[in-house]
Amino acid sequence: MLVVVAGAFGSLGRSSDEASSAQAETTQSSATETTPATTKPTTSTKVPSTTTATTSTAGPTPTQTLVTPVETVTQARTVTVEPATTAPARTQAGMTAGQRNAVRSASDYLDYTAFSRQGLIEQLEFEDYSTEDATFAVDYISPDWNEQAAKAAEDYLDYTAFSRQGLIDQLMFEGYTRTQAEYGVDQAGL
Repeated sequence: MLVVVAGAFGSLGRSSDEASSAQAETTQSSATETTPATTKPTTSTKVPSTTTATTSTAGPTPTQTLVTPVETVTQARTVTVEPATTAPARTQAGMTAGQRNAVRSASDYLDYTAFSRQGLIEQLEFEDYSTEDATFAVDYISPDWNEQAAKAAEDYLDYTAFSRQGLIDQLMFEGYTRTQAEYGVDQAGL
């Protein structure tokens, strides 16, 4: 003997109109539910129209059994949360994106050639970094300015000849302090 039994969330034994009514109530309550400021999946149940299946028993009379297929659909709600402030976004170590990029550019420039503090700030400003971001980057990196003056003095001497005072004046023109310029010239051997 073969018997087919099916039901959908308590609709077993209900007529197709009652099952459709229960399904409509479930779908309507899921659709009107509100969600707080988080994303939360909700589940609704769809019950399509009923179908009739015929099964045979060992006896001469066929028995009809109501079969109600069930389909479950999961929906996610998206909630957008606006920031409470319009200040620049801070990234790792409390830097803004502009500061982080200025630090990277300043570091790249120092890898290429020597700069005075003022010269490096002006170079970053020339690259359209704000004065604040350029100054932050230079102070953040904080290279040894005496070493930078020594490298600059050597670079100048590789290019052309200078007197001691002429090289000190040139380094000061580039933004080095007198003390830094004298240190650089001393390290270059003049």
